[in-house]
Amino acid sequence: MRAIYAKSGALMTYLIPLCVIGVSVIIALSPLIKAYPQLVTAITYDLTLTAPLFFLMLSRKSKVSKLKAVPFFIGGIVLAGYLLPENGQEHLNYIKTYLLPIVEVVVLTLIVRKIYLAFRTLKSNSKYAGDFYEVCKKSSEELFGKSRYASFFCSELSMMYYAFFSWKKKEQQSNEFTNYKENASIALAGALLLLVGIETYTFHILLLKWSSWAAWILTGTSIYTAFMIIGHMKALLRRRTVLLDNELHLKNGLIANMNINLNAIEKIALCSKELQSEALKIGNLGISKESSGHNIAIYFRTPQTIEKIYGLSEKCDILLLHIDRKKYFVDAVKLKLNALEN
Repeated sequence: MRAIYAKSGALMTYLIPLCVIGVSVIIALSPLIKAYPQLVTAITYDLTLTAPLFFLMLSRKSKVSKLKAVPFFIGGIVLAGYLLPENGQEHLNYIKTYLLPIVEVVVLTLIVRKIYLAFRTLKSNSKYAGDFYEVCKKSSEELFGKSRYASFFCSELSMMYYAFFSWKKKEQQSNEFTNYKENASIALAGALLLLVGIETYTFHILLLKWSSWAAWILTGTSIYTAFMIIGHMKALLRRRTVLLDNELHLKNGLIANMNINLNAIEKIALCSKELQSEALKIGNLGISKESSGHNIAIYFRTPQTIEKIYGLSEKCDILLLHIDRKKYFVDAVKLKLNALEN
């Protein structure tokens, strides 16, 4: 019963602001706007202030992130600018000039503060809290809830952090494992980075003859891609798989993460061959669905979720992965499993 009330409350949190927006749009498109010009001011404030304020009031006692009021505010500004006549946008211009910058500063301050507090708390409570991605993920979910937007924000911020700010190396612990020393992950990423640089230069010169805008858009996209590759390479070096007493935290740079309760593992074994099964779904920590270069297979009692970049995810019954010191890793996991059974 409580779950039903919670769902209905969450529905009303979004439904009432959307109704305000819907009614405002209908009036703005109707002949009433010409018959009663004073409605322009009312519609302006309904779209930009009333709708987001309703959302804030209705979400006050719920777990819905209050920052979700910002899209209502921004969307209201966009709709008002599109629907209202130019000679009736005086109040809208006031909002964009004076209120919008304040909202931007407040939102940025809240985000930075949340990340700082989460990082400080985790660092004081756990010696494994040096993983910025995990800190950023937790903070993003506190800010935006468990949503695709939170995952996208976490991926973007983590990429920028590892590309530009993560330089200090952390000493590897006995229960930490890497996944790049015995395969070609770093070399492949480096080759891809070199390829992006060569192709960017070549296509930039060619596109300049046709359109400077197209050339610089391509160059900007390529530079962004290069930063993503650099961020992933550095995350590979710094984000290690961690084996705890009851959990296994698998990491593959910025591409994929998987937190597994050891009780969910049926068995683990060395495996370098390709596996195929119609009944069981086979997953990996890479981008492609097909796994190559793996040396370990983990079989689960129930399907487990692989969290991938930008909020993508997939379920699997069997996980194929590559771990350096594979035999030591398998033996260590088996030892933990035996301890749990006994």
